[in-house]
Formats: sequence, structure tokens, C-alpha cells
Amino acid sequence: MSWPAAVLWVLMIAAAVSRGPGLLYLLMITGAFGSLQMLPFSGGVNLLPQSACAALFVCKALIHRGNIVRGLESALDPQRMILFSAFVGYAVFGALVLPRAFLGLFEVVPISAPISGTDILRPASGNFTQSCYIMLSYGTALTFSMIGQSALVRIHYRRALLWAAYVLVITGLVDLITYVLHIGAVLEPFRTATYSFLVDVEAEGSKRVVGLMPEASTFGTACVGLMGSLVFLRSSYEKGLEQILVLVAIALLGAMTILSTSSTGVVGLIVLVFVYGVDFLYRVFDARNARRDQLNWEFAAIFLAAFVTFTGIVLKPNLLDPVYAMVDGLIFEKTKSASYAERTMWTRIGWHAFLDTGGMGAGLGSIRVSNWAVSILGSTGLFGAMLMFGFIAQQLLTMPRRASKELAVFATALKLSLLPTLSMYLVVATIPDIGVGVASVLGLIAASHTPVSGPAFRPASVTADGRA
Repeated sequence: MSWPAAVLWVLMIAAAVSRGPGLLYLLMITGAFGSLQMLPFSGGVNLLPQSACAALFVCKALIHRGNIVRGLESALDPQRMILFSAFVGYAVFGALVLPRAFLGLFEVVPISAPISGTDILRPASGNFTQSCYIMLSYGTALTFSMIGQSALVRIHYRRALLWAAYVLVITGLVDLITYVLHIGAVLEPFRTATYSFLVDVEAEGSKRVVGLMPEASTFGTACVGLMGSLVFLRSSYEKGLEQILVLVAIALLGAMTILSTSSTGVVGLIVLVFVYGVDFLYRVFDARNARRDQLNWEFAAIFLAAFVTFTGIVLKPNLLDPVYAMVDGLIFEKTKSASYAERTMWTRIGWHAFLDTGGMGAGLGSIRVSNWAVSILGSTGLFGAMLMFGFIAQQLLTMPRRASKELAVFATALKLSLLPTLSMYLVVATIPDIGVGVASVLGLIAASHTPVSGPAFRPASVTADGRA
């Protein structure tokens, strides 16, 4: 175990035994350490800091009196978590049964075997580890569906996102500086996971920034995910210094995404801009919309940016040529790369696994693909896909039950922030697990559907004073 892992264990355990919101902040911040092994010996299994923190976070919630009952209420509530509960139950069952039922009948790209190419379907360690990951994501979503009723929890969650954004930016800057100074070895204690790393790759003559992630694509995706959350939640932050910090963080995350030269990150940025534009127009023409309070400022910022860009193009017509070249290289020329061909092969074989099993799937952890929808179908089959996609659609499309204005605005912002992340999942996600970050967002959205009357409603208490 490296010294950064030991330090994080101390911080997480201290936060877990305290009554403050420290563990919630660490849950968001540790997402920046995507290449750090937290186990002293792995045997091929990686435990990342955010996963370890999520396990402590879930345990801390459940040990408080009454929260197990509240968790069961949320898990079985048709408007909150029941579809996700059913998906996890079916997915874990399938991970145990399906690889044995279809043993040796067709080829897959293994997710955990130490080989390249394809192999016949057989039970593997990935069936167990992926089941653990999906249960951890489910536990995170369930916990937030209980505690997200609290306005104080939502305040701490927003602030934790802001802290996480700056930590992620700092890791990117450190990665860039150490590369320029040729002292990249100082980051080796943070890169101890057992999978392969692509941390010293250049594109268009410049370093691809990876931060403390295993590769640029993962770093760029994380930047866009946090950027989307801050863009749509920015009006919920306190006016003054906090909102200024949010705007600075958004700009820095955008810059880090560009420096990562991640094609997935660029796709996410395009989707983010599109979703923001549609939402902006919707708020302009909906006079009763509760999120109109910053329209004047936003319109001024958009006009200023457009004016500066137009002026720059007039004065220097080839100003945007590097941008065009980068987009062309990262997106349109991507189809000619070896990595694109390999990932396309993964997805094709994963899709055939879905077909070869008659729509039942090969089992969670049995296949590796490069498309989240195909990963769900190939792993858990049509029934599992209906449950997972149904849960996400339900959370995105349904309105909160008798929610306050603040909660309704918060839930809407979370829904919009998910769209860029889900679009990136469709491009690169290799496994069905939605991850702790997306799970926390879905759990908070589900919390807005908590009944506000009747015997089932009781304020959840992660701590006695309502703090996370």
C-alpha cells in the first residue's frame, strides 16, 4: 500500500467516525484518484478510493437508528428505487447463473482475464467483482435516496462537488507540470492499480493531461461530468464568492477537458453545450420557470463570448483552425485509429453475446464492450436492460411529489447534468456499473420523490443532526 492510500484511509476512517459531513466531501473528492489502489495486496482486484469511501458512507448511513427501515421503504418504493433494486437483484443472480448456463457456447472479450482478444464464455473473477461494484453503486444511490430529503445534505453535496472540481483540476495541473519538468516519477505512488496506464501520451505535439486517472479519456470524462453538475447547479450556490468559485471551476474544467484531448470528453462537451442551449431557450420562453433568476447574466455572458469570438475571427480568420483540427482529429479521424477498431470489436462481440443467449445476457462481469447500452444488454439481457433503462427514464422524466421550489430546481438541475455523462457512457463505458458519482445523482433525484405525507414519511438521519 502506497503512502497516499494510507493517508486516505486515515482521513476516511476519521470522517466515518465523526458527526460532520466530511465523508460526503471525501466521497466526491476521491473521484479524482482513479488509479490508486487502496488494498495492501490485490490479487488482481482493484479497490479505488471512491469505492472504499462509498462503502464507508453506506455503512455510516445504515448504522443509524431507523435507517434500515427507511432504506427498505426507498428500495421498494415504485417511484424511487424499486426498478434499480430489481435490476441489481437480477444482475447479481445472472452473474452467478448465466456464465455457467452458457458455458463454452460462444466467444466473448473477457473483462478480467489477463489475455487480449477473445475467449470462450466461462465463469470468471469478473462476475464477482462486477457484482460487488454494482451493489456498491446501488448502496450509494439508496443512501442518497434516504438522506437527500434534507436541505442541509443538498447544500453539502453542492459544496462537495465544488471541492471535487478543484481537486480534479489540481491533479491535472500537477500531471502537466511534472511531465514538463521530467519528474513524473513523483506521481508513481498515486498510480498503483493493477491495470495498464496511458499517462505519458502526446497528441498534436502536446501532452495529454490525465491527472491521477489511468488515461486521458477517463480524466476528460470526469472533467465534463463535474462541469455539467456545476453548470446546471450554479444558481443554487450562494451569491458572491461561492458563485464566483463555481464559474472559475467551470472554466478550469473546460480547459482541462481540452488539454486531455479526449474524444469522449469533446463529445461530452458538445452534448453539454447543446443541453444548456435547449434549457436556456426553454427558460426564456417559460415565464413561470423557477430557474429564470440568472437569465440576464447568462444572456450577457453568451453575448460577450459571441462578440469576442466574432471579433477574433474577423481580425484573424484562421483563429479557430487549431480547434477545427483538434475536433477533426479527436472525432472524425478517430474511426481510423487502432483503438477505435479494437473497441468496435469489443462492442460487436458483446452484441453477439446478447443475441447468442436469446436475449438473456452472458452475465454481469462476463464481457467487455465500449458502449454502455450494449454492455447492459450483453451482460443482463433484455430484462435487465428494461429495468435499468426504465429506472433512469423514470428518474429523468417524472416530477417530484409536492416538492418545494428549492428541491424541484435542484432535481431538475441534476437531471440535466446527467445527460452529458450518459452520452459519454454510450461511447466508452465498458461495464454495466453506473459508478458512484452517477449513482449519487440518481439517488438524490429519487429522494425528491419521497412521500411527504402518510406513515411512510420520516426524515432520514444519516447523523442525528441531519448532516451527511
